[in-house]
Amino acid sequence: MYSKGFIVFELGCDIVTILSDLISIESETGNEKALCDKLFDTLKSYDGELIRVKNSLLFNLDLKKDKRVALIGHIDTVPVANSSTTPEIKDDELWGRGSCDMKSGLAVMLKVIDDISIGKIKPKQNLSFVFYENEEGALPNGINFLLDNNYLMDIDFAFVLEPTQSKYSVGCLGSLAVKKDVYGISAHSANPKKGKNALIEATEIVMSVEKMNKLINKDSSIDGLDYYETVNITQLGTTTETFNVIPDHVEIVANFRFSPKRSSNEALEYLLEFLGQDNITILDKADSCYIGDSGNDFLLPNIDREIMQAWTDIAQLNKAGIPSINYGAGSIKYAHKPDERISIDELTEFYKSLVTHL
Repeated sequence: MYSKGFIVFELGCDIVTILSDLISIESETGNEKALCDKLFDTLKSYDGELIRVKNSLLFNLDLKKDKRVALIGHIDTVPVANSSTTPEIKDDELWGRGSCDMKSGLAVMLKVIDDISIGKIKPKQNLSFVFYENEEGALPNGINFLLDNNYLMDIDFAFVLEPTQSKYSVGCLGSLAVKKDVYGISAHSANPKKGKNALIEATEIVMSVEKMNKLINKDSSIDGLDYYETVNITQLGTTTETFNVIPDHVEIVANFRFSPKRSSNEALEYLLEFLGQDNITILDKADSCYIGDSGNDFLLPNIDREIMQAWTDIAQLNKAGIPSINYGAGSIKYAHKPDERISIDELTEFYKSLVTHL
């Protein structure tokens, strides 16, 4: 079914075999080198400019066209855990870690390069293919490094091939993660009057955040595209290790997924109205985005659009002045799950659709 060890695939190799090869190489965040090495070995046999930056790759085709379009995908996955790096076909679906998020996108990119090389695709614009590391970790990630060091200049439009069920994801929510430290005074649990229980105040803060969630967790839309905001307590714990001590310290982590109508600074200001201003540490702060009509010259009118109910790197690309959307095969509902999979028919049809854009 797949090429053990990911050999340089033959011209005309089918996309399912390419994806199976990719799945077979483990590439958890921080351990992308082996896959990057194999991708580099494969791409160096094709005509084009190949650049390696740490464990990210850029493959540029200068075809003397007026515009440049980029296809972008991250090469890392979440931990394999109870998933598998042995690809398996079941009921016309390909299973394995990364099959959906997002080695399917990488397989599409490689297939496009391959088909261009044999004249099967004749692009209407210059093309760049960006394979980058460290997307599944905290910011900054591989895209930040490429942007900051001017590797992504002169791109007029970008498709980030995250799984969207072949819809145009023309915007995404922002993400803000904040830690709140709550302090009290420790005491013996038999004599709590001598202390101050940090958990009591922490519970009040948790309820305040839940109040915020009730205020914002409503159906909203931009240009008829639906989404909703949400804030959740994702971590809550004391540093007390014994059962008979009144805790003097509690850590609360809140994650606010905010509208494209808010900036990250506005989101932070609003969240702190409910968390309080003291003892705050910002763990992650990622902007939202909405592309509006700015990419219409590169898009087709008959494909459904959505606001992604999550955050992706299109936010960073749009902020850097590169109009970008998410557009890929597969469903986000299978991402990061032990039963991660992708429909072979959907992947094949998506490939045909993407080619019409190029």
